[in-house]
Amino acid sequence: MLFAIQRQKHQLLLASRDEAGAAPLQTVSVVGAKGQDYIGAGIRGVHSITIQGSIGDFGMCSFGDGECNLDGNVGSFFGHSIHSGILVVRGNASHCVGALGVGGLITVYGVAGDRVAVGMQGADVMIRGSVADYACLGMQSGSLVVGGNAGQHLGKAMRGGTIYLRGEAESVSEDVEEHRLREADRLKIGLLMLKAGIKPTGKEFRVFRPIQGET
Repeated sequence: MLFAIQRQKHQLLLASRDEAGAAPLQTVSVVGAKGQDYIGAGIRGVHSITIQGSIGDFGMCSFGDGECNLDGNVGSFFGHSIHSGILVVRGNASHCVGALGVGGLITVYGVAGDRVAVGMQGADVMIRGSVADYACLGMQSGSLVVGGNAGQHLGKAMRGGTIYLRGEAESVSEDVEEHRLREADRLKIGLLMLKAGIKPTGKEFRVFRPIQGET
């Protein structure tokens, strides 16, 4: 019922945009979410979305052109295929945050499960806490910032993009190598933190990028 109400609101918002021939600022508020799947799936062009409560799998998948602030936890595949905009989770996330994302920024204030940023193609993901195994599995482009530790097989089959890790990894894939933190990296981390509403830190991050094979 909650998702049906939200979808109806979104349809009304799209209709108002079409009638006006423009894109006025719109807001949507969802109160009392209780683990429903597909909340906000496919929503684009809504200026501001706020969600009180936890949601299930595939929340905000294919999101774009707006900002969503969620007070609660999220299930697997949150922000799957995000195109643009900002998603902020003031809680924890399950598996595959930001999978296949091509743009935008996802921030999780808590911890995240395995396969964060799997197959990502240009988005930025920031996890304030730790992440589980196979972070950045098969990532092609974009960046992952981890404020805590990482599990096993960090960067497995990674082909592009950058991992910034403040803590330690249980194991690092042989597909990536550690680089020196440069000034450009510090600036990028600081800008992403500011964008995510997190106070920038002066602590050092480790930097991992894929090993460049022979061409």
